[in-house]
Amino acid sequence: MKVFAKQLGKLCVKIFVTVALLGILVTMPFTIERIKAFQEESSSQGETIEPGSLTIDDFTSVETITRTLQLSEPDLMAYVPEYVTTPEGGTSWDAFGETKEHEYSFQDEEGMEWTGVKPEFSENLKKLDGKDILIQGYMFPLSQDEKQSLFLLGPFPVSCPYHYHTPPRLVIEVTTKEPAKFTYDTVNIKGTLELVPKDEEYNVFYRLKDAKLVN
Repeated sequence: MKVFAKQLGKLCVKIFVTVALLGILVTMPFTIERIKAFQEESSSQGETIEPGSLTIDDFTSVETITRTLQLSEPDLMAYVPEYVTTPEGGTSWDAFGETKEHEYSFQDEEGMEWTGVKPEFSENLKKLDGKDILIQGYMFPLSQDEKQSLFLLGPFPVSCPYHYHTPPRLVIEVTTKEPAKFTYDTVNIKGTLELVPKDEEYNVFYRLKDAKLVN
């Protein structure tokens, strides 16, 4: 009975991860469009909205907008500079945006068929594998704790509490030396970059290890 329950639990987790992944691949959220509209509206009123200055409070009454047309890579990357900057001596998200995504099929240990995504890294990004990098982005928490020691990092603000509506090539899994307090604002993070050729469990492309927040 315990073995069955364990297998059922693993199956539920994999189904959830697969559905989340398909949601990312099939639809591209347009919360970005809403944020841009918010910026334009503020600009017309003589206000200036700097990258990273928006918080979740600005969007509590706005639902996440999605449409089934997926943005091409150049279109998506064009939005990045509006929300994050490259810290002095840091790494730009452009380096990660060059990564290509390839779907593949595989069987798990129970013989079930799954579809995953694996990366094809650019030569420029390969040079950063195993190196310490500094990058700016938004935290996506993986627990309800105020402080996070394992979370995702991306160039766009959080738009959904269930999964990060950003393609795998623009998501970094971060583990910190010390738990970091969650914030909706941009953060600068430094750590050791690991490129992940294939992750059949979570489709992670990159990991940032022994990371810490820096000013």
